[in-house]
Amino acid sequence: MLAHRLLGLIVVLGLGAQAEAATRPAAGKTKAAAPLAAPALAALRAELVGRDLEVATAAARKLGESGARNAAEPLTELLAMGTVPTLAVEALGALGKLKAPKSLQVLTLYTGNRNEPVRKAAVEALATLPDARVANVLSERLGDAAPEVRAVAAAALAARKYDKASGRLFKLVARNDAGAAAPLGALMSQGDVPKVAELRGRIDDVVLAATLGEFLKREDVADRLRIDVVRTLARIPGAAATTALVEYVAAVPDKASRGSRDEAQKVIDGRGAQ
Repeated sequence: MLAHRLLGLIVVLGLGAQAEAATRPAAGKTKAAAPLAAPALAALRAELVGRDLEVATAAARKLGESGARNAAEPLTELLAMGTVPTLAVEALGALGKLKAPKSLQVLTLYTGNRNEPVRKAAVEALATLPDARVANVLSERLGDAAPEVRAVAAAALAARKYDKASGRLFKLVARNDAGAAAPLGALMSQGDVPKVAELRGRIDDVVLAATLGEFLKREDVADRLRIDVVRTLARIPGAAATTALVEYVAAVPDKASRGSRDEAQKVIDGRGAQ
């Protein structure tokens, strides 16, 4: 089955310009550097598939750092054929730097790799692509067995402002998943705040404070609700809640007039006097 999937990827990669046009993102993508000259590209391709792992790893790194529009081709070919985890991680990282639309299929495949560092590298690289289909793949990785992979996927979804993931993120936070805490705070609706606050006592204070602290920093939140969140954090003992309040106060513009900031500062001052 895996061989058939890899063969399908090779066919896709062979479509060249047609595949690239189909996945090309909207305006705003950073312009790629001029393509590598044929001899240079051929030399790096040969090093990439050679027997010397150190040389191959260096070649993958050079391709990624080149920024060249054709640098992704040998990397996607290598990954489509399969390679050792160490080189796969380097090649995936290089594709993440290149942000090549044609890498979507191979990156998606590698997010399900059995090796945890490889999956994490694939998720990180995939997150750099603006293609709308990426969000669905990242959402699937919220169910990954590895906490680090879930955390990378969650952070990427928060960066994309993909609020459809908030339901799955809440379930992770309810299971005390620290990596989902800040992303949930960034994406959840204002109406979900009471549901999150009710988790107090069922999850670690650090996880709850991280979720509410991230929510406080959002610009789309009514200040009356911020005050309620500040008061909830005030009832949570320990450094995590204090840190969340301190970070919120620091994030508020100096000229802004907010009752929630004043409330947070009172809590901070009170804890400092204890």
